Amino acid sequence: MTVEAMRAAVIAIRAGTYDEVTDDVACICQVSDAAVVAGTCRPDADPTPWAAAEVSGAVVLVVAGHAGAGASTVALAVAEGLAESRRVQLVDYAEPVRSGLAEASTIELGTEGAGWRRGRRGRLDVFRLTRRPDDGELPPPPQPDGTERLLVVDAGWSLTIALLDSPSCLIPDGRVVVVTRVTVPAVRQTERVLAAIGGEPVVAAVGPARWPQAVQASCGPRLRELRSRGRVVRVPVDRRLETSGLTGDRLPKPVAAAGRLMAALLVPAGPPQPRHRRRAASSRTGSTGTR
Repeated sequence: MTVEAMRAAVIAIRAGTYDEVTDDVACICQVSDAAVVAGTCRPDADPTPWAAAEVSGAVVLVVAGHAGAGASTVALAVAEGLAESRRVQLVDYAEPVRSGLAEASTIELGTEGAGWRRGRRGRLDVFRLTRRPDDGELPPPPQPDGTERLLVVDAGWSLTIALLDSPSCLIPDGRVVVVTRVTVPAVRQTERVLAAIGGEPVVAAVGPARWPQAVQASCGPRLRELRSRGRVVRVPVDRRLETSGLTGDRLPKPVAAAGRLMAALLVPAGPPQPRHRRRAASSRTGSTGTR
């Protein structure tokens, strides 16, 4: 069998397209192009926990374009940027031994629900897995008080690979951040991730503001398009973070500024408050203070 035939057979098996003649493997390779497409993105695939109907509020998914991209740092920066104007919780789906947010909380609040550990960082609730999910089954994100919150999900590299098998089920509204380093192998791998994600993702480019010519030449069509449309945000490299990792300390100002910029692209601010309402609110505040 050729490589193409073997690939078609694997996709047909995933799609559940079996030939009645079980002793002839080559017959499976005659699957149509439509079945191949259905096998890579099955509409009946189980939705991810944050895409389920019981999860209230919008979801922002942060995925790595390649291993070691720095997705946890970007997820924390985006979550803090969003938390300036709304209630946000950051959920880390990486395995406990691979979590980049293990020391990011300033206060540890113990376990929460089934399989979660809860921490607090300023206005953020940070949730991390307490154990590796059994049989790959992901627990639903915790809802501590039942109120609607914007959910920022740090998928982790291993989970990102699994999600790419069914990209249509990532999240329903398409708020995705793809993190990449500004290197030739990194942008090449990131292009494959971007090709599997629809909509208009935001790319967090960790590295220098001026891309080397070799890196620009290695960009695929999807990444070039997003750059031309202003959907690529530079995240500067911070040597302290690279050495110590994420801790309870504040993020460096340039990294935090990049998080706020990505937050504005992902969840645009609502219409400005009318001036007369602002005056009324300020007068009420002033009268309260006088009393």
